[in-house]
Amino acid sequence: METRLIVTLLFAAFSSYAAANYYIFSHLKAAANSPGTFLLLLFWALAAISYPAGRLLEAYIVKNTLTWGMIWVGSYYLAFMVYAILLCLAVDIYRLLSYLFAAMPPLSTASRGGIWAIGSIAIIALVVAAGLNARRIQITKIELSMPGQGSTVREDMHIAAISDIHVGCFMRNSRIKELVDTVNSLKPHTVWLAGDIVDESVYQAEEEKLAEEFSRLEAPYGVYAVTGNHEYYAGVEEVADYLRRGGVRLLRDEAVVVGDAILLVGRNDIRGSSFGDSRLPLKELLREVPPLPTFILDHTPLKLSEAEEAGVTMQISGHTHNGQLFPFNFITSLIFEKSWGLLQKGNTIYYISCGFGTWGPPTRLGSVPEIVFLTLKFVPSP
Repeated sequence: METRLIVTLLFAAFSSYAAANYYIFSHLKAAANSPGTFLLLLFWALAAISYPAGRLLEAYIVKNTLTWGMIWVGSYYLAFMVYAILLCLAVDIYRLLSYLFAAMPPLSTASRGGIWAIGSIAIIALVVAAGLNARRIQITKIELSMPGQGSTVREDMHIAAISDIHVGCFMRNSRIKELVDTVNSLKPHTVWLAGDIVDESVYQAEEEKLAEEFSRLEAPYGVYAVTGNHEYYAGVEEVADYLRRGGVRLLRDEAVVVGDAILLVGRNDIRGSSFGDSRLPLKELLREVPPLPTFILDHTPLKLSEAEEAGVTMQISGHTHNGQLFPFNFITSLIFEKSWGLLQKGNTIYYISCGFGTWGPPTRLGSVPEIVFLTLKFVPSP
């Protein structure tokens, strides 16, 4: 099942990539008689083949500076490709309207060439800005009041939660160091990792010394994680063993008491069933647990009502990246009940993080890499 799924996903990805680039090429070719468009066409062709060629060379022949450079160029091209397709669509819509309405003049070859020359410069500037934006870090602060035990009020509990780090090609050791240093500066009692910690393989995480960096996390109540879909792509057993080396406990459909005050439940990602990993109903996981405020880490924010029905205090999820690149946030908003931010259903609060890392192009437009900093304020029970 696992091999079949991976092959199907790869075939779908390459087919979609080829179709998208053929669409762009058809537009560029139609404008190729305009000055400067030939150079644009040449640049486009080299950039378009960089990513698949670099990945194939890296996987089967050699891994060196050249292949890394090809992957780097190709990854940024993926973001360029998104906006190039939107430009193609805008041109086609105008051409359709000019055909339907005589008052709208048709686009000449020279005009289309000019559109592409100016549009390409604008898209490149947009991609550069999105790349810089993906390097920022935003601390999202949330405060919750928790019932204390009897009349005793204990100190506040601080929790740092991070999702979608995607350690791999573009989440290198220096960026992981920056993440760990930022988390430590917040002085959390516990750190929660809400899935997609690795991107493709444990080997890449080892190269970037992820376990060594995680071992520097200062969290007296422990560091906990759950699986995301990418943990299954990378091999969930290998990921669990590797994270353990960094002092991270991977919760796989299990609950743990944190700081003698709250219950943390880590759920297997919903995608795990495709890889032979079970996912127990939430009510079954909560059947024999102490009566404490309950927090859920569940990577993919689907079937949110399950937590509400179980009387959970809060669920933290990720996965969506909030689309990562505008306008994909509109698509994730259609797929998920909440694509990014706070949501309340009944007495249950949900926070869907847009994540820290990136998938595919190392760019963000419409969201900022975030660390969720949760403060629990314990108050006397009435």
